[in-house]
Amino acid sequence: MRAFIIAATAAVAMSVAAPAIAGNAARVVLDPAKGQSFEVGTGKAVGYFLAKDGTCALTLMLAPKGDIDEVKGAGTRVRFDIAPGKTGAFESPEGGTLQFTCEAGAKQMTVKSFDRVAYAAPKA
Repeated sequence: MRAFIIAATAAVAMSVAAPAIAGNAARVVLDPAKGQSFEVGTGKAVGYFLAKDGTCALTLMLAPKGDIDEVKGAGTRVRFDIAPGKTGAFESPEGGTLQFTCEAGAKQMTVKSFDRVAYAAPKA
């Protein structure tokens, strides 16, 4: 579990390059202070944001799927700010990604959920 927390924290990036996506990305629009749950990798996440000083102050609570009563210390909380027009992401160790974009005026956030896949350009 410690490796999951370390990987999750390290994977939070304030800008994301165009990822390789397996299948179609799911898209959700969040309003301030309205929570939403997501499946990411082998875990679950619940997230919400608050408009704070013109930015989206995002909070994610993360936990593995399954019976949480049997896994002590299983959950973690991650918080970061995203400026309007910018993107941040949470990547699970298994390749599941939640990509958050703060909309103008921090009035909404767009969330895309997808799986990252390895990609290598073909050699000529």
